[in-house]
Amino acid sequence: MTIKIVNKLNNNILFDNKAKGFRYKVDGVGKKSVTTIIGNHQNKNGLLYWKRKMVLDGLKDVLLKKNEPIDKINTLIKEVVNRTEEMESYARDVGTNLHEWIDLYLKGKNPTMPEEKTLKRMVDMFKAWWEEEKFEVVVSELPLYSPKYDLAGCTDALVTKKAWKGKNALLDWKSSKDFYVDQAIQIDTYRRFIEETTDFKIHYLWIVNIPKDPNKQVSMMRLKMEDVYFKGFKASRFLENLESKFNKKVSKWKKENKQDV
Repeated sequence: MTIKIVNKLNNNILFDNKAKGFRYKVDGVGKKSVTTIIGNHQNKNGLLYWKRKMVLDGLKDVLLKKNEPIDKINTLIKEVVNRTEEMESYARDVGTNLHEWIDLYLKGKNPTMPEEKTLKRMVDMFKAWWEEEKFEVVVSELPLYSPKYDLAGCTDALVTKKAWKGKNALLDWKSSKDFYVDQAIQIDTYRRFIEETTDFKIHYLWIVNIPKDPNKQVSMMRLKMEDVYFKGFKASRFLENLESKFNKKVSKWKKENKQDV
């Protein structure tokens, strides 16, 4: 899916969710995303990778102590790694396909129902929930760029209701197992970017969970319009800049002292 827009600050924004490298380009220049900055310092991806490696190393150590053949051990570990990557890829694909289907649906393009069982069930749940809520779409999939923070992002949906008398809500679709703080940080950051770079005003924030688990239903958590979540974004941004400066310092130190650690 590729979206091109020009915001009220005359930034030409290109969003391509399947692009290799930068998914966002502003005036032809690749830009980091809000989710990347938040994810680096909220999801602790480096720590998760380290923990996974330690589990595999532990498995190998146990099997060696049981005198299993090394070729058998390495084949098993490779199978585990491949299966884990397949599961992660599947989870990502379901989320991406769900987002794309919803976007087409909200834009009135009448997308064909998915064939894959889990995705089809999630779409069925979403449609039933959407019809019950009776939202009116203001805009679906709005790419954003904040010159103030030099970061990009893309909202899921801005909606309203007749009873709201012109007030808007920002909705963010999630297919995770639970609600997480990085999701709250993300949606409140998008709210700030919207009000910085468009004429839309946001009055409500909701995270909408559309679960993969067949035993769960669509749930919607409303967030209060507070500064606390945006402070989380600022903290992530600060840590990102601090890490970049420190890494440059380390690189310079190694070069000057001609040593590594």
